[in-house]
Amino acid sequence: MIMYTEKGERTRQHFIEVSADLFNKKGYAGTAVSEILEAAGYSKGALYRTFTDKDELSLEAFKYNLGKLQRGLVKNIQSEKSAINKLLAIPNFYLNVSLERFVPGGCPILNTAIEVDDTNPKMNDVVKKAFSNWKNLILEIIVEGQSNKEFNQELNATEMAFYIIATIEGSIALAKSFKDKSVLNSNMEQLKKHIRTNT
Repeated sequence: MIMYTEKGERTRQHFIEVSADLFNKKGYAGTAVSEILEAAGYSKGALYRTFTDKDELSLEAFKYNLGKLQRGLVKNIQSEKSAINKLLAIPNFYLNVSLERFVPGGCPILNTAIEVDDTNPKMNDVVKKAFSNWKNLILEIIVEGQSNKEFNQELNATEMAFYIIATIEGSIALAKSFKDKSVLNSNMEQLKKHIRTNT
């Protein structure tokens, strides 16, 4: 295990932040080590004294981007009191926040899931865990809503959670492909209607 000095930790964090933007915009395979070094302003020696290889850096960069996204989403949810408003806070987050400015390159979960799929099992496991954590967050809200009689007791929480996630990620992909955020906005409004009608 590498022990970092204060300077070493700053170097490590700088590499993570710089590469997080590059990886999320250009992909892991599409980002050359030379681009990371140029953007970070450090030597190759500094990089490999800090990280074992590019794969380790890419994993940390993904976690960094994911953390930014999760903190924003959770903050939005926690600002609400009722279970229905907590659930609606999820599509509202994507309606009210410019994802591109929030996390340059767009949704890190979607971007990474598409790129790594079967090519990087370790990264794919991390992406799967990110989706699972998101699903569990939604399940907690639905269980809360059913416990306090806000939601229908017959509501299948897992199906609803996967529907919400799939609608959001699919809408982000469409909006990105067409370069038209109105596609995402329209689908988030439809998702809110679906949540209100089916809970």
